[in-house]
Amino acid sequence: MLKVLIVDDSPFMRVRINLFLDSEPGIKVVGIARDGYEAIEKTKHLKPDVITMDYEMPEMSGLEAVEHIMSECPTPIIMVSSFTYDGAETTIKALRKGAVDYLHKEELTKEDLISKIYLAKDAKLEPLPLTDENLADMDNRRFSVVGIGISTGGPRALSSLLPKISPKISASIVIAQHMPASFTASLAERLNKDSAITVKEAEHGELLRPAYAYICPGGMHMYIEKNSTISLFSKDRFSSVYKYTPSVDLLFTSLSKSHRDQAMAIIMTGMGSDGAEGAKEAKDAGAYIMAQSEDSCTIYGMPRVVVEKNLHDDIIHLDNIAKRINSLCTGSVPPPIPKITL
Repeated sequence: MLKVLIVDDSPFMRVRINLFLDSEPGIKVVGIARDGYEAIEKTKHLKPDVITMDYEMPEMSGLEAVEHIMSECPTPIIMVSSFTYDGAETTIKALRKGAVDYLHKEELTKEDLISKIYLAKDAKLEPLPLTDENLADMDNRRFSVVGIGISTGGPRALSSLLPKISPKISASIVIAQHMPASFTASLAERLNKDSAITVKEAEHGELLRPAYAYICPGGMHMYIEKNSTISLFSKDRFSSVYKYTPSVDLLFTSLSKSHRDQAMAIIMTGMGSDGAEGAKEAKDAGAYIMAQSEDSCTIYGMPRVVVEKNLHDDIIHLDNIAKRINSLCTGSVPPPIPKITL
């Protein structure tokens, strides 16, 4: 039986979440907390398998509670957030601090809640030994673009990865992170502050620049054209083809056509199989395919499919991915443009 602790200062939300979970045979609500202090104490006492956490509460906020819980008694936490800018900003911070996933109060459904709880219970929360496998000999290859596909656990992984990227790299980085529109701007702003390269939300029609990382806006798809410009499309444009938005498959497919063997495609932490089909097309075009190692993923879903299909060239621990990018993305191309503070 999966034990869940509900943390929310709203009686309406506590009752709603409780009713959703009470109807699921494999889940038991073991406690309810009304603020961050109570959440910490009940986590220590009840030892839940998963916590649902509101972000705005009296006495102690959800963000502060996440920090304490992850340092004292690491437990998978799902943030229950609003669509407001403040809600998005706080949720991004909580994900960076160790929360596993998030749900929107305005669109909360029983199916989504239960699905994310079952997924969260298997999340890896503690640092694990560095392990790299299948390190391909790439000494004579240099890449001009790096595509990253990422989902659950993404904000935390990107917060570890992007600050380690050298501003001297000659490649551009394009990122498809499964996330709604209200969150990607906050994610880009936060990552830009922490990184030596420029990190920004992608804009339709802009030209890729070296030492820039472009995050696809939530609710959109990103496609890299042959002239290295970014095209953005609404999710409705490809709703019958691609299940996830932004689509990693579409991004990787575009790189297979625009940059071919000058493209690096990295599939990182996340549930599902998005990216596998695109990785196959990229690999067939000569691209270098990297998968994040299982022991460094929050959820080993997307990389698992790529590895099981034998599409990868390397399997690399999160802590070593930036080093690999830095070593393979320097060459005789124009020097990077100075970082812009957004």
